[in-house]
Amino acid sequence: MNNELITLANRSLIAVSGNDCGDFLQSIITIDLVTDDKELLSSCFLSPQGKLLNQFFIKKEKNQFLIDLHKKSLKSFIEKLQLYKLNADVYFEEKKNLEVVICLDNEFEDSFPDPRHKDLGWRGIRKKGSSKISQLDYEKRKISLGIVEEGEDFISGEFFPIELNFDHLNSISFKKGCFIGQEVTSRMHRKGKPKKRVFSITSDRNNKPGEDIYFENKKIGSIIKSFENNSVAILKTDALSKIEGEKTAVYINDEETSITVHIPNALKDDIVQ
Repeated sequence: MNNELITLANRSLIAVSGNDCGDFLQSIITIDLVTDDKELLSSCFLSPQGKLLNQFFIKKEKNQFLIDLHKKSLKSFIEKLQLYKLNADVYFEEKKNLEVVICLDNEFEDSFPDPRHKDLGWRGIRKKGSSKISQLDYEKRKISLGIVEEGEDFISGEFFPIELNFDHLNSISFKKGCFIGQEVTSRMHRKGKPKKRVFSITSDRNNKPGEDIYFENKKIGSIIKSFENNSVAILKTDALSKIEGEKTAVYINDEETSITVHIPNALKDDIVQ
């Protein structure tokens, strides 16, 4: 059990304030700020074409919202918000005195459950401290759950959010009103069984991001994130029925190996027979 507080040094925090901040965010992000009663929410910001540009956490604090997102995405995210705010009374400020901390196995003061998955522990925001504990255990936990993050594991605009399972990570509301990219996202949701999804896999080799996976001489996916022989891969869903057993023979980076795909119960319906 990991009871240590881990500082996520790769995260930044933005305060969104102003008289129109709630209505403005509600109109552009994928989660419903009005009806969802969780104190910490996971959400996405999409392109008009429905591609995932940013994934972040959002928490209301008095008359403002705090957004926790990857440090690499900070500047471009604020620029996009400035573009969409037009004449709305909304202001954005980086909170350089705050940091994000997590604990994988225990609740701590002023923390909230990670809304994406119960096994990702608790998440909190505090004034910057001196904790420098490695994030490795957290990264390994995410890999085991098949969870990837924008800014760290893939390029902004590379995937649709449903391909990355954000529809199963409490990050998209299909009942709220409009948000940017809603039409494409809702269509993919209604049709079901997207052509690709991410899964946690175990293999007989140490994989590297970007390596392609082949089965029966056809490319069926690629590695997104990896630690030793555990990886997160994006796979074609029409291949899942052929490779769902343990230790299926495949080729990765032209090297023969075997993989076991770990398919959560919630995604079993995506196995196309």
